Amino acid sequence: MAERVPDRVVVAERDDWQAQLESLYAISVEIAGLRELSAVMDRALEYCLALTASTFGFVGLVDGPETMDVAAIRGFVPDRPDFYERFRKIPIRRTIFGIVILEGRPNISNDVRNDPLHRGAPRGHPPVETFLGVPLRVREQTIGMIGVANRPGGYESSHERLLSTFANQVAVAIENARLYERQRQMIADLQQLHARLDAARLEALLHQERNRIAAELHDRVAQIMFGIGIEAVWCREQPGVPEPVLRSLDRIRELAARGAAEVRRVVYDLADVPVTGRELVEELSRLVEAYRSEQLQVELVIEGKPRRLPHALEDTILLIAREALTNVLRHSGADLAIVSVHFTEQAVTLAVQDNGCGVDPAILQATETPGAHLGLRSMRRRAESVGGMFDAYNGEDGGFVVRVVIPAEPRWE
Repeated sequence: MAERVPDRVVVAERDDWQAQLESLYAISVEIAGLRELSAVMDRALEYCLALTASTFGFVGLVDGPETMDVAAIRGFVPDRPDFYERFRKIPIRRTIFGIVILEGRPNISNDVRNDPLHRGAPRGHPPVETFLGVPLRVREQTIGMIGVANRPGGYESSHERLLSTFANQVAVAIENARLYERQRQMIADLQQLHARLDAARLEALLHQERNRIAAELHDRVAQIMFGIGIEAVWCREQPGVPEPVLRSLDRIRELAARGAAEVRRVVYDLADVPVTGRELVEELSRLVEAYRSEQLQVELVIEGKPRRLPHALEDTILLIAREALTNVLRHSGADLAIVSVHFTEQAVTLAVQDNGCGVDPAILQATETPGAHLGLRSMRRRAESVGGMFDAYNGEDGGFVVRVVIPAEPRWE
């Protein structure tokens, strides 16, 4: 059944060529005003069927040197839902429609079944009795074709001439829609790039501010705490200081030392210097120094041949080491902690061991349950997120051990 003829379309059977051109002009103006590629092709195909009184038609666009993409089709409802997916891409060969693209010229076949160029059709395709195909050309280049079929009585040169004239306008409209789509995509890409740049600028400003605050703490607050400790020591060494005052001075010195150590840890956290561009051992040394105080001696032991690792692995090792040292400081009552890192070809092993009071075995058995020790759960999940193994246990001679084994290959830069 033929498509319903739009009100503004003059059916192609009219012999008045001038009237047909006037109708064609009005149609072309409408097509040229469309911006969406799919809308251009669908609307153009609707008018092609009406102009030629055809019942079936398609628009094909060249998709590579040997393939045509059937981008729009009308007058056919397939009985298989996957028909379009299977047969949308058609090889360009010397067939009744392929020759239109290969030679860039119109082709009429009013007896398709007996046409030497007929090569059959895929299963489920509607029968084609008569056919007219015209190329879509822009700047002397064939970008696709319009094909219409099954006009009662066949096609004449007047239909070819009319459809070719319209195809020239459609080709320009398709190129304009493509340009519009590329422009829209470029604008979207630029907006996304600006958003990323804004986020990067914000991150840089935050990083700069954190470093400024860290520098203020290090240069002022830490020095003040150090000065308080020195002053307390000097006062204590003066002759004739009463015993209660001596105890108070010792307490002041102890608090000043703890305050200085806490400032160092805060400075380390605030600076938040990425591992990128730094050696892992250097970062661990800075971490150990930040946690070292008069109350807690922290040592770093490196075994094997140190090497660079992927950033995610280095960050994971540092974060677990920091969490483990924080637990030592807050919960263990230890005065000694040893951070050891063992490099092998296959893995990196991190161990943080202290000489404190250890951990309740019930807590160790519940690191994966809700309400369990958050620090241990956090370290386990960090390790497992990069394919590592986590273990935490009380030492045979007392104290507590956190041990992480992370498979790692060297990163060549």
